[in-house]
Amino acid sequence: MTAEHTRALELWETGHRDEALAALRRAVLAGLDLEAVNDFGVVAAATIGEEAGRAVFETILALEPGHGQARDNHAALGSGGADGAWRRSATLGGPDPDLPERAFPGMPAAAVMREHALRYAFTLDLVAGLDTLDLGCGTGYGSEMLSWAARSVRGFDLWEPSAEERPRWPGGAVLTYGHDLCRDRLPTAEAAVMFEVMEHLADAPAALRRTWAAVDLLICSFPNPVFHGSHHNPYHVNDWPLDRVEREVAEAASGRFDGVSLAHWRQDYRDGTQGMILPGRDPEASYWIIVARGAGPAR
Repeated sequence: MTAEHTRALELWETGHRDEALAALRRAVLAGLDLEAVNDFGVVAAATIGEEAGRAVFETILALEPGHGQARDNHAALGSGGADGAWRRSATLGGPDPDLPERAFPGMPAAAVMREHALRYAFTLDLVAGLDTLDLGCGTGYGSEMLSWAARSVRGFDLWEPSAEERPRWPGGAVLTYGHDLCRDRLPTAEAAVMFEVMEHLADAPAALRRTWAAVDLLICSFPNPVFHGSHHNPYHVNDWPLDRVEREVAEAASGRFDGVSLAHWRQDYRDGTQGMILPGRDPEASYWIIVARGAGPAR
């Protein structure tokens, strides 16, 4: 304990709080490299999470209120990361700017962003209060939306973003990248969301089996291949009609559940609803949404 530290505690014990604070501030700063701590905050925000970075920057500002870098970094956290640069990456949507495979804030095709966001908005009351997995989370905008209602959210995606592109959101969802849904185990949860994912997977049945091993409730969507199949999008490898989607979802659950109940919704553009989500099974709709629940243990 330094002399300054000892003096600060004496001041505190005798009721001289302001003087004690000033003395402790001097004692801490005497042995601390604030530039290194600030850099730690930037890296912590990018790897551990925004809350960790925010705590570091607030500590710096408590010690040195005029610290410009810490002040700017703290302010920037509210806009998506230590500098917000990840949102401006030219390759955030994938390698082909004309066919983005990941929806992201500010993407040129705002109608596509709205279409995707509507699915997550539809899901909020279904996952309210539940531990939820967002499978194929991409840039994590949907994981962020789910965090508004779910008890917890963990997102998983095969994408491995660079440090500059790694998404950062304020809602507390934990995003795991480099995760192969067809091969890697998922943590146990209560619900899973899988929007516009199955058509991309080389072994979608395996991914569905792993999903059902982890959850009792699956909310998923699939694009009608007539409009959105591999002839239009080379990243799609499964051009399944609706009855095949239903069969794959149900069969994957058979190893754990005695049965699966399926409820149907649709997104369409033929009827003037502009992609609003409506109840009902329609094999001709643009997109199909299925809410599947496992029922009873497998016999």
